Amino acid sequence: MVKKYWLILTLVLGLSLTVGTQATAIGTTVDQLDGKQAVALVEDAFEVQRSLSEKPREKADIETMLSEYFTDEQVKGFMEENLYKEGNGYSAFGSDFASYYIPFYEFDKETKAGFADGHWYIWEERSGDEEGPVSTSKGEEVVELTVEDGKWKVSGISYELPSGLKGI
Repeated sequence: MVKKYWLILTLVLGLSLTVGTQATAIGTTVDQLDGKQAVALVEDAFEVQRSLSEKPREKADIETMLSEYFTDEQVKGFMEENLYKEGNGYSAFGSDFASYYIPFYEFDKETKAGFADGHWYIWEERSGDEEGPVSTSKGEEVVELTVEDGKWKVSGISYELPSGLKGI
């Protein structure tokens, strides 16, 4: 009977630990985010932005969608710069140079995450390729995550990685 009790207890604890580590990054509080979750949050934010070109939506719906992943300042900037009236709603048409858009990351082993000065930074190296319709300069494309209202959110997109994270 004791063996059976310990077996059940072990299974329950194992299952609870497994389920607990599968939490998504959205809504993750300050002390719960790790590098993998930070990358997942950025990937989810990218998918939300991408989905805004699929069909026209009400501005309020777009704002709600973006607010789950982006700080208030980023949402405001994105909506001002990238929303266009289309039929009865609004759409956002992505571009390689559109402001406030998450870069087209591969989201693979080359995607890096680092924590510095209370922020998460997610980045990939730009190759400096000049093939195809778009050329890029060599360097990093960086997404910054900051805590707003107790949740990690995208707070900036730049080409500058904090010096403490270079070489990771």
